[in-house]
Amino acid sequence: MTETTPCRFRAPLVRLALMCALVCVAGALRTVSAAPVILTEATTTRAIAVDSVTKLRDPFPLNTPGFTVGANSRTRVTLFVLNLELLAGEGANALTADAEDSAGRKYVLAVESVLSVPGFGGLQQVVVRLADDMGDVGDVLVRINLHGVASNRARISVGHAGGGLPDDPGSVPAPAPATPPAPTPTPTPNQYGASAASNADTVRFLEQATWGATNAEVARVRSLGFRAYLNEQFNAPVSGYPSLPLYPTDQALGCPAGATQANCLRDNYSMYPLQVKFFQNALSTAAQSDQLRQRVAFALHQIFVVSGRDIVYPAWMAYYLQILDRNAFGNYRTILQEMTLNPAMGEYLNMRGNLRTNPNENYAREILQLFSIGTDELNLDGTPKLDAQGRRIPSYTQDTINNFARVFTGWNLAANKVTTINGQPVNVFNYQDPMIVSREQNHDTAAKQLLGGFNLAPNQPSAADLNAALDNIFNHPNTAPFISKQLIQHLVTSNPSPAYVERVARVFINDCDALYPDACANTRGNLRAVVRAVLLDPEARGDVKTDPRYGKLREPVQLITNVLRAFNATSDGVIASRSQGGDLPANLDQPLFLPATVFSYYTPLYEVPGTGLVGPAFEILSTSTSLRRANTVNQLLYQGIATGANNPTGTQLNFAAFDALAGNPAQLIDALDALLMHNTLSADERTVVTTAVNSIPATDANFARKRVLMASYLVATSHPYQVQR
Repeated sequence: MTETTPCRFRAPLVRLALMCALVCVAGALRTVSAAPVILTEATTTRAIAVDSVTKLRDPFPLNTPGFTVGANSRTRVTLFVLNLELLAGEGANALTADAEDSAGRKYVLAVESVLSVPGFGGLQQVVVRLADDMGDVGDVLVRINLHGVASNRARISVGHAGGGLPDDPGSVPAPAPATPPAPTPTPTPNQYGASAASNADTVRFLEQATWGATNAEVARVRSLGFRAYLNEQFNAPVSGYPSLPLYPTDQALGCPAGATQANCLRDNYSMYPLQVKFFQNALSTAAQSDQLRQRVAFALHQIFVVSGRDIVYPAWMAYYLQILDRNAFGNYRTILQEMTLNPAMGEYLNMRGNLRTNPNENYAREILQLFSIGTDELNLDGTPKLDAQGRRIPSYTQDTINNFARVFTGWNLAANKVTTINGQPVNVFNYQDPMIVSREQNHDTAAKQLLGGFNLAPNQPSAADLNAALDNIFNHPNTAPFISKQLIQHLVTSNPSPAYVERVARVFINDCDALYPDACANTRGNLRAVVRAVLLDPEARGDVKTDPRYGKLREPVQLITNVLRAFNATSDGVIASRSQGGDLPANLDQPLFLPATVFSYYTPLYEVPGTGLVGPAFEILSTSTSLRRANTVNQLLYQGIATGANNPTGTQLNFAAFDALAGNPAQLIDALDALLMHNTLSADERTVVTTAVNSIPATDANFARKRVLMASYLVATSHPYQVQR
């Protein structure tokens, strides 16, 4: 796909249109310094490339006769690349490569090695393997990506020469320099002190670390410096969720008929109070608002899933959410412990009341598959380990699940609590305190074999079995890359390079093995250090990312909060259920705290069709939700949310700062570009917005507000805004 403006700026009405934002060639993006450069012939864009075995030029055969690596005989192609600013220790897993043929099909090319060319210190030879699904396609355009920054696209031939797609607009040859280039310096990590980052990167940082950038916070955080801001956030008071009173499961007993019954049911038998509190916290602009904790806790909620579809009582859910808030910057081992014994989790995944005579495997399966190690053995960089036949290696078996199910027997609710309803004491189930074992006879005390052949001795008490089993999970080699990659996906980008995953996983294993080892103590599972590593990594940072694999679709909750915070909204927090404006997240298929399955609102493994890219949030994007996303932005900008029975003050946006710029369309668009797009609007996109703004004459009595709303709507519904990059 070579179009630029049409791909990036058409109204988001269909699923493919928004997919385009993640995979289309951003030919109009401004040039980024230090982008890799694939060398080409002096007068064409054909790459200087050779078969890595035969050393012959293209066209390259699909397979190299007599040459295999493992069971794979696909041809390996050597490209020659300048400006590869690899960090110390980085190699092939820091790079990604892709190709596109004349039909617009895109292929992922595995990068197998990167080495300096002898005698040419600044030139690297990068070996890529032709994709298994690639046929005799003729000319393709190939590209290398490093730290989210793309190289030029150069031409090679596969199978036969010719028949390829045109060069990208503005492409020029990239011949070798006349004199050998000096070695590319190994970059040193930016210390991110006061004013060390640009405004553009500060906006990007706040999109990743908060529920949305505001102009005031951009200025404050840039002046403060990213590392100081992170330390501020790590120490900010927890906004959290209230300890709601436990209510009986019998609604008639908990909310007797009468004038207040409707509100009683709303507040004690639905997610309403938690949803309101979520948006109140997310929209807070106080200097000490714990925005980062909220983002991390919501990511953890999508890993350790409990759903209000099954746990319908907000008090039960509140204590589960408090664990996420309390431990978002704590230790992952602590979360495993507290979640395992949380009554809401015990109810949701059937550990509560699990008996040795009939052990339930549900929690055992999910703690392995979703909360810790995943289904396949992993390398430290998150890529799957393969056996001699190139097949994935399962990380556990059904026998492993059965043994863990036996570990999790004997646990049940602590003693009942007492709640006062209409002046009368009522016994209620205790979903506040951790579960306990009241009768050891209900625990299976036989020997058990866990991960890695680790054996639990027989006749141990339930608590000893539980602690040893959780240690076994926590210390498994998969846990660090599995959890690190998911946190990157939730906060930064859906398709991180393996090198990025490995850097963060190393911090998970030992918080001192980091680019930023602030206050480290050689500790495993330190989420404070892991979050710092995720957000300050070179692949996360920078003014603009041009790698087409880079970014993540703004999930509905994030899209809503980003728009509201950008325009300094005042809100009562009633944006989800029972609001006058409708349940906005649910309308976009992300009902807050009501995920449809244990895999959360969408599976982290979802692949965007036809791209070869993982795009988890795209799973809940459809033709209808694409349209509803645009309508939601329209409603928030043009109407807000009115007051009503459940909306004390409603939600309204504040456009005053932008109204003052409406008389000068260029300044207005500059301001929106800086805040919403971190200065990545192309010239063509600016022309579209400028034309629309100028169509509203200054003689109109309300021209300022109309211009602001028009420009804001066009930018906020555009494809490049929908994908956080």
